[in-house]
Amino acid sequence: MSRRPGTHAASERTSRLTPKARRIFFALLLAMTISAMDYTIVSTALPTIVGEMGALTLLPWVLTANVLASTVTVPLYGKLADVYGRRRMMHVAILLFTMGSCAAGLSQDVGQLIAFRAVQGTGSAGLMSLSYMIVGDIIAPRQRGRYQAYISGVFAVASVCGPLLGGVAVDHVSWRLAFYPSAVLAAITLVVIRRNLSDPPVVKGVGVDWLGAALLALGLSAVLLVATWGGHEHAWNSPVIVVTVAIGVLALLWFVRQEGRAPSPILPLFLLRNREFSAANVTSFIAGFGLFLPLAYFPVFLQISLGMSATRSGLLLAPMLTASVVASLVSGRLVARWGRYRSVVVAGAVLLGVGLALLSTLTVSTSPPAAAAYLVVFGLSMGVLIPVLILVIQNAVHPRDLGVATSSVQMSRQLGGSSGVAVFGALFNARLAGLLAAGLPPDSRVSGLDVSELIASPAVVATMESSVRDVIRHAVALSSAQMFRLAIPVAIAAIIAGLMLRGLPLRDAVPHLQTGPARPSGEARN
Repeated sequence: MSRRPGTHAASERTSRLTPKARRIFFALLLAMTISAMDYTIVSTALPTIVGEMGALTLLPWVLTANVLASTVTVPLYGKLADVYGRRRMMHVAILLFTMGSCAAGLSQDVGQLIAFRAVQGTGSAGLMSLSYMIVGDIIAPRQRGRYQAYISGVFAVASVCGPLLGGVAVDHVSWRLAFYPSAVLAAITLVVIRRNLSDPPVVKGVGVDWLGAALLALGLSAVLLVATWGGHEHAWNSPVIVVTVAIGVLALLWFVRQEGRAPSPILPLFLLRNREFSAANVTSFIAGFGLFLPLAYFPVFLQISLGMSATRSGLLLAPMLTASVVASLVSGRLVARWGRYRSVVVAGAVLLGVGLALLSTLTVSTSPPAAAAYLVVFGLSMGVLIPVLILVIQNAVHPRDLGVATSSVQMSRQLGGSSGVAVFGALFNARLAGLLAAGLPPDSRVSGLDVSELIASPAVVATMESSVRDVIRHAVALSSAQMFRLAIPVAIAAIIAGLMLRGLPLRDAVPHLQTGPARPSGEARN
């Protein structure tokens, strides 16, 4: 693609952030770190927390409450940010997160913990989605790829430091301490945001479709609950699942009708006619189905099948996270240079398929370096897909719809990830239960034990007699390999979805500084 003389130099100048924009960008990185690290810190400490409270069976609800609250509030943040401004909503998100974190650290029983984790999730959703929106406000789409590595580095730091901080808190101080580091960082972020961030112009006199927001929240909640309960707490054909599915379907159908007639919809339906918007959301949902599997289940394989400690298994994720940062940096540079992205998205989906194929070969004989190498390929796909798909969405819509569009792609990825972990986790548990039933003697103390409790206790498995331990190690390895093998078609579907993208040229102007007539969000530019 040819350029006029001086275009490259001008592009380089526009890629440089002003001192004020750099301070804002630093605060946004901090906000993303808080949101990402909160999950990893608390996840490490949760088994100890609920065990101390005597409510191990309620452990999934402590996690589900946070994810559920986060997912259903993301689209609301998008609309509210477009109507009332990013700065005001970031204040709300930080305050909700800080209050939820401090209250969770003071919880006296598991019921309080579940409730306060939901408040945390509500704030965390805003921290992440609003950060991406503000990045879209201050950095032009063409230049945004240059800053992707910093954003990916945030998730790398959170994934490595979070479990370590959580482990230190549990082992040497108190599990309550695990909730406070993020609250302190949130307070710092609030100060920087208040001093430096000013909103682009917002449309005055626009309301919020609260009925649509409630219907969407109800529908998404039903979807996530079915994914969480199905095959675990309730059979797929049980009355609870059937009723929940019916409620979800009715709520979502009513939501679509409501959005078609609301003057200020939560999710404007005309965006669905934008091919780039629809294709990016579909790709994000499908990719999310596969992207979160290794993060959820690979540590189980490392700690049980390979007998690694929690600390060593956490450190083995470092090469994957490093690869994610490198891939984000390279893909961002390529997108900035080419001004197009479709081939980059397809390459990320191909890497996802290769990574899942490699993980499907896991056995108890797999060496830790080989396992780390498999994760490197997977990390490359993460580093490409997550940031580039957000860039695709933000480039495809009019600036007035930037908040709604950004939150939609994040919601799609979270829904895909939650659904993927639930569906493939059910397959993993079913396979593991069958292998243990066939390989263990009837009088074994493991026989009849729920597999979810078993895989949550690798330290207990390590103390079992060698014959029983070997059966469990092989069963977990075979179940893991089958789960990743069954997920390979997800990557193929992501490739097909990525090919649906038209590959619009990336804009060189910061959205709210664009001149000329507004381009409707549904209009494609060839």
